[in-house]
Amino acid sequence: MERRRFFRTGARLLMLGGFAAASGYLVLQGKVTRSQTVCGTGSVCNGCSKLTDCSDDQAIAYRNTKK
Repeated sequence: MERRRFFRTGARLLMLGGFAAASGYLVLQGKVTRSQTVCGTGSVCNGCSKLTDCSDDQAIAYRNTKK
């Protein structure tokens, strides 16, 4: 049983390292920006309660078109 646990733990750590490396690569290459992760509501700007204070580019564009 110890051998199976060893391989299972090793596989989990290998996957965790892969996820960390992929995330670091995407951030360093500029493929993921902060503006893509600012809004945690997952909704469109039309019904968002945070629209007036939101600094996301999509929210700013939406506010400018509604003026």
